[in-house]
Amino acid sequence: MDLQKSPPPSGARDDTMPPGIPFIVANEFAERFCYYGINAILTVYMTQVLRLGDADATTLHSLFKSGAYFFPLLGAIVSDAFWGKFRTILTFSTVYACGCAILAFVPGKTGLLPGLFLVAFGTGGIKPCVSTNVGDQFTSKNQHLIERAFSYFYLSINAGSSISIFFCPVLLKSHGPRVAFGMPAAMMFVAVLVFWFGRKKYAIVPPAGKAWLRDVLSREGMKTMGSLAVIYLFVAFYWALWDQSNGQTWTLQAESSLMDKSLGFGLTVLPAQIQVVNGLLILVMVPIFTFAIYPAMGKLFKLTPLRKIGIGLFTIAGSFLIVSRIESRIQQGEVVSVWWQILAYVVLTASEVLVSITALEFSYKQAPLRMKSFVMALFLLSTSIGNLMTAAVNHAMVRPLQAESAEVGTETWIGLSDIRGLVPGQKIDFAGTTGLTVAKTDGTLQPLAGTYLVASTDEARKRVKLMDVVDRKALASAGIFDGVHTRAVTYKLVGPQYFNFFAFLMAGVGLLFVFVAMFYREKTHLRDEP
Repeated sequence: MDLQKSPPPSGARDDTMPPGIPFIVANEFAERFCYYGINAILTVYMTQVLRLGDADATTLHSLFKSGAYFFPLLGAIVSDAFWGKFRTILTFSTVYACGCAILAFVPGKTGLLPGLFLVAFGTGGIKPCVSTNVGDQFTSKNQHLIERAFSYFYLSINAGSSISIFFCPVLLKSHGPRVAFGMPAAMMFVAVLVFWFGRKKYAIVPPAGKAWLRDVLSREGMKTMGSLAVIYLFVAFYWALWDQSNGQTWTLQAESSLMDKSLGFGLTVLPAQIQVVNGLLILVMVPIFTFAIYPAMGKLFKLTPLRKIGIGLFTIAGSFLIVSRIESRIQQGEVVSVWWQILAYVVLTASEVLVSITALEFSYKQAPLRMKSFVMALFLLSTSIGNLMTAAVNHAMVRPLQAESAEVGTETWIGLSDIRGLVPGQKIDFAGTTGLTVAKTDGTLQPLAGTYLVASTDEARKRVKLMDVVDRKALASAGIFDGVHTRAVTYKLVGPQYFNFFAFLMAGVGLLFVFVAMFYREKTHLRDEP
């Protein structure tokens, strides 16, 4: 980026990238390293270290993400009406960094909830401001560079996320939670410093004060928000699917020993590392779509932002059908190559280019000048709602079981009041004080807690034999079973049914979006003054 050119004559086209862009891009790289590093290992940490059940871990992880994309509303109001973007970003980033430190250095469940809350609060507060701060660096003279700047911005997101997703799972496995969460915390402090160093380079748009409220409540403001809200509702369903690939249900699927995680050439990946291909594929697919696919599609029909989004909704449904097929084979006891999940990520990433990048730029251009951060917050709220949908599904699909007895030894049998509907490969979660301990693969003992699989059923004696959810080996146990304080549940959506549910839901949403998009009228709002 050439930052040394002299400013052009008044009224002339400006081909110089604004000087604040490199600092914004570098800040985003470090912050995304932090956020995605935490996301990459959070579910694995909760299920493998804290021994939460898969559904509970997915629900809590989804609620964390929902908070991270809900608090942008607060950040947008503070930024647009009171503090402006610079002070808002700096203040919320500091809170964010403190939450990361708590998550890293306060062990176990004690630090989990307050740490995640502060991280969600901080990252949420800056989200609508950082992306709109990119657009604020431009005027009508150099608006032709906005798309390139947003590409730099989005590439920094995926570069930072890719690196952290690759290394943080390794740190968790080799050095434990303190180091694994400590590295993202350190990067967040770096992000704060980088943003502060660029303070004299930014074009500053002052807060609108009371004018902001008038703009929001004006006829144009209400009309804009109402129109965008309809689009964002459809995008919310998209995020309900996409975020499951980011350290959640896709990673839990990859934990199974029946997924062969060998890439060939002597390379093997950890379950939480597979998602790194998403960021790497973004780096490849953005230029491919920009310079090849979009021009080719444009020759066939007029390629509007809403048509890109519509195509992306159907595309992500296809990725979940692939994951569903993988789950079906795993449940049947078949070994599946990791390359099948990588294929699902290829399809998922194509949908991300179509939906996420398009919606980001679309949101900025559709927003009136003094409502940029607030409209961006509404866009991010779609992610919050999407994660609430995921949390709601995972909570609603839980079916309580009444555990009445246990037989321990080299095999573990659990007697249930009713075993109808339970099949081999189905998940059963245990919580509370079961009174039993089970042997880990390294020989150490831990309480019977978290998610296990049904190895086989005994209809006559109303019992199920358990096996380990990862290694799928018989579960060796000891102790005296405490049925009074044991909480046992299973899931109504068994195996591939879970992923099929979201795939078919998304296909239906996509069909409805096609009709709604026909009646949407686009507008563009950009600054005219330097």
